[in-house]
Amino acid sequence: MESYAAFNTAHTYEQYKERIYNKTASLFRTAAEGGAILSGIAEEHIQALTEYGCNLGMAFQIVDDVLDFEGTEEEVGKPVGADLLQGTLTLPAILLLERYPDDNPILALFQGNDPELNSRRAVEMVQNSPIIAESNAIAADFSDRAVRALRNLPDIRERRSLEELSAYVVRRRH
Repeated sequence: MESYAAFNTAHTYEQYKERIYNKTASLFRTAAEGGAILSGIAEEHIQALTEYGCNLGMAFQIVDDVLDFEGTEEEVGKPVGADLLQGTLTLPAILLLERYPDDNPILALFQGNDPELNSRRAVEMVQNSPIIAESNAIAADFSDRAVRALRNLPDIRERRSLEELSAYVVRRRH
């Protein structure tokens, strides 16, 4: 899906959510669900952990996408703005396109015009706007949903570890 949508500026937030579900959240979901099934717990707890994994994966991928704009190459393991240079629209880029539909460096970049300059301009525009905070708030909402999914599980050390993991995902830097 990501390759098929490369360099397509018409990519919507809903399509982005579907893509990151398929790319990342489904893996987290399957891991949480599989562990729950193998442990032999009640079906309602399996469903809670399945929902937890899905929402945790969504939060994780959004934070990863934000780090492509605000992190350093050392933190994210690739150059800042690398997703844009590969033609991948992430949440911050989608929000930038929505806010600045006319003179937008992503449009120029995706048309092949001075990729390095336009990638740098797009990163700077995102960094100098509320887009990072908005994207982080969306990630935090998915993290909160993950924690809420656990509310009917017993209040034991393992549940608290999952809650802590969810909090870590939204504050991580690499």
